[in-house]
Amino acid sequence: MKEEFYKCTLLSDVVLNSSLATEGNMSTLDYIPGSNFLGIVAGKMYRNLKSEDAFDIFHSGLVSFGDATISCNESIGYSMPSSLFMDKLNNEIGTDTSNVYLHHLININNQPLSEADKSRLQLKQQRAGYVFSDGQTLKSIKKNFAIKSAQDRKTRNSKDGAMFGFESLEKGQEFIFSVRFKDDTYIKAVSDSLTGIQRLGKSKNAEFGQVQIKKITSPSTISTFKNEEYVLVYAQSNLCFNNNFGQSTFQPTIEQLGMSTGTIDWEKSQVRTYSYSSWNFKRNTTNSQRDCILKGSVFYVENGVLEKATNQVGLHQAEGFGSVIYNPEFLKEGVVKPMAGFDFKREANNAPEISATGVVKDFKTVLGKFLKQQQELKKFDLAISESIQKEMYSNSREIQDLKKISSSQWGGIRAYATKAKNMDALDIQLFDKENGYLTHGVADTKYWGKNGGRNRNDFKNLFLKYRDLGTVFIAKFAAEMAKENKRS
Repeated sequence: MKEEFYKCTLLSDVVLNSSLATEGNMSTLDYIPGSNFLGIVAGKMYRNLKSEDAFDIFHSGLVSFGDATISCNESIGYSMPSSLFMDKLNNEIGTDTSNVYLHHLININNQPLSEADKSRLQLKQQRAGYVFSDGQTLKSIKKNFAIKSAQDRKTRNSKDGAMFGFESLEKGQEFIFSVRFKDDTYIKAVSDSLTGIQRLGKSKNAEFGQVQIKKITSPSTISTFKNEEYVLVYAQSNLCFNNNFGQSTFQPTIEQLGMSTGTIDWEKSQVRTYSYSSWNFKRNTTNSQRDCILKGSVFYVENGVLEKATNQVGLHQAEGFGSVIYNPEFLKEGVVKPMAGFDFKREANNAPEISATGVVKDFKTVLGKFLKQQQELKKFDLAISESIQKEMYSNSREIQDLKKISSSQWGGIRAYATKAKNMDALDIQLFDKENGYLTHGVADTKYWGKNGGRNRNDFKNLFLKYRDLGTVFIAKFAAEMAKENKRS
């Protein structure tokens, strides 16, 4: 099996609702499910594939699109293990005064005690946040909330009593995911369809959902340890199992956990569950309900034999389900039982190292990486604005002719650019000889097809010149040209 890693950078806020409910508080997931990346590839490849190839890539599990989790210093974030407990009155993980206890090591004869009066501590489970291979922890993902209103189609104004809100992942954050291939047949085709500027999540035809996906080298991952007494099976992603009767179950067998020997001790395990129904856009309805084990859950397998470090188990592996790690380092016991032997650290607040010239050498924190990404996004927006201003105020014959095109034409181009997934898709929508917006109908006859299509060729040259700036450039350029036409 070969595993390819990718980095997903949020170019805009991304909405990933945690449920299909349309009323009440709408919360977003703190990760990007692998089904979103499967959908991106399927949208580009499915129609052109043979039925056998389509089944292999999207349904058989030969290709598995993993969940994308928050990253730090090119390191993968792991959901906080459910086996970690802390003092209820001192539960800030990573501080010098707080201790982390492992649930499977706690028993009647081995209870966590207060250092002050040796009384039994009240423990609280760690349920939120992420931990990285270097020990750093992240308490929560950055999120935003926006209030929106439905539109009244008759008046084209905001519709009374139709306010709703979106919680979203804040732009600028970086997530890492992997795609696993059981052979080399589809690696290039999947990678070519996946990389680049894409759209995912809810309301991706509006202002949400634009991301950039790049292939990266293998990131830092958590190491594992050996223990002859037990094996801890950590759910890196959500898990889903069926029993022998084909019904959903929260109690998988040893074989379903990818092991050949051992017995699951449920009292020492920490398993959290949830149920949901995924949405099927093809059939425009929900799929059957899935009963799942939440990522971060830990199974304690007594007398288990560790055969490998990682594995994929259970159902729906093509959508990112089923990733498990055996005996990850952050579940290793310490010298003082039942404390954890892993060095958990609070998220660092140190400023990045700066050279004598004032240039930042390296960003070592999540905050630093985020600020650096924000700076790069602002530079990208500035490059677009400068390019537009340069073209708008040039006295070239091409720009002067394009300024004579009606504002309605530029409005149409802006609409296409706003909804297009990437520049390749926009190129087809605008310039395709048979169905392109600028190549047929009134638009072609009155504006773009005159003089041998000179206006269309001038705009196509501009399109190719600034192709690297993406669909955002075309949308903003069209908006400025519409304003210029109204002024004249």
